[in-house]
Amino acid sequence: MAAKVGIFVAILLVCAILIPSLASAFLENDSRKTDVSINGENDHGTVVQGDDNDLVLHASDDETRKERSLTGWKKLFMNHHKTGNKFHARGSMAFGFHHLIKGSQKVVGAFARGVTGHNVPQTAEQQQHQNIEQQQPHTKEENVPQNAEQHVPQTAEQQQPQANEQHVPQDVEQQVPQTAEEHVEPEVLGGLREGFYQKTCPQAEEIIRNGLVRVMQNNSKIVAAIPRLFFHDCFVNGCDGSILLDTTPSGAEIEKSAGQNGITVQGYELIDEIKLELEKNCPGIVSCSDILAYLSRDAFVASGLPHYEVSGGRRDGMESLEANVADNIPVPDDSVDLMIELFNRKGLNAEDLVVLIGAHSIGVAHCFNFLYRMDDPEKAKMVEPRLGNVMRFTCTNQLSTLAFDAATQYKMDSVYYKQLLMNRGLLESDQILAQDIRTRGLVQQFNNDEIGWFDKFGKAMNKLGAVEVLTGNQGQIRKQCRAVNA
Repeated sequence: MAAKVGIFVAILLVCAILIPSLASAFLENDSRKTDVSINGENDHGTVVQGDDNDLVLHASDDETRKERSLTGWKKLFMNHHKTGNKFHARGSMAFGFHHLIKGSQKVVGAFARGVTGHNVPQTAEQQQHQNIEQQQPHTKEENVPQNAEQHVPQTAEQQQPQANEQHVPQDVEQQVPQTAEEHVEPEVLGGLREGFYQKTCPQAEEIIRNGLVRVMQNNSKIVAAIPRLFFHDCFVNGCDGSILLDTTPSGAEIEKSAGQNGITVQGYELIDEIKLELEKNCPGIVSCSDILAYLSRDAFVASGLPHYEVSGGRRDGMESLEANVADNIPVPDDSVDLMIELFNRKGLNAEDLVVLIGAHSIGVAHCFNFLYRMDDPEKAKMVEPRLGNVMRFTCTNQLSTLAFDAATQYKMDSVYYKQLLMNRGLLESDQILAQDIRTRGLVQQFNNDEIGWFDKFGKAMNKLGAVEVLTGNQGQIRKQCRAVNA
């Protein structure tokens, strides 16, 4: 009996010694399995470090199936490849961690970057999913290097055009034959052509433009006066500079003295100044009629119209007759029929008429050109009441002036067409274009499409500038614009 008691005591002593050691070892081993270390940043920018024994925390089952699918890996790889971010095939993926458990502690955070782990215990579902991924053949896209776009195999159809392209030298743009359109010479209109003075007087257009700029500093009205001068020249005997002459060989009355011109047509002094400078630089080269054409373009551009090219090559006429003016210049009370007929005679159409009326976006009209409308009850009905009051208040005498477009008097824009649609046109001949069935649609169109009107305006001006021109050996190049050469 004593022997049995001794054996039992010995067993108890052995257990007392071994059990604490075994428990300590077990707890230490269990602690290694549950401690977690994460590489990444939290929402507050705090960096959490990790090592090669880090544990990957998987997202929820739904997130895992989505993020670890083959498609998800492809997208992640391609996104990293396009943005230049480093990506490792062993896989760092971005997960949102909301609750991180370390032992019995709960840590709350969200991490933007993925973590790498080794020897991670997995659930049966995770192990099965991983086995499926390992058995699935890797596609070409998964193993593409960072310069994947250069090494991705191509189909036969893709290789065919590439084979044709790979032998093209680097200077291919210079060797490829140009199309017929690229070989087209500058536009020729009525015997005129763009860049006419490029070789004989390359600084001509610059001299003309600079002359306008100088005068504009002290006389802003010049930008509207020059186009008016150009129009009145072209509609009488063509664009030949005949309106600039102070005398004519026959001794007859000149165009300047006609009632449609007179004090309402200005800008002669600027033409004189520019011609003088051109004769110093390029004597006997640039015609007075071309000066007027380029200068009109520059005046419109200075007022906001987009730049357009102007053809040159006009020669100057040697005759100027007052008698030729009356039947060739529109007057304020002309009907639409008369205006269209006149424009047709000059090689222009109804659209050109409505387009060019837009030049009244700048400038002024003298009261004798419109005040008569208020004296006729029927005509007065076509005038917007407030405009009628302004007419009566402003026109203290027949030589007083009123802006065509009071809203934007010095700017070329489509606002003038809007004014016509509101019965706010000063000139009767302008206003009826917004009522006549043949032209009203065009007025509405240009009111709604300023860019389209800009484009058509430049083209219409070039058509106007080609009316009955003298070219080649016709006419002459005047030495000074007010008189024919001796």
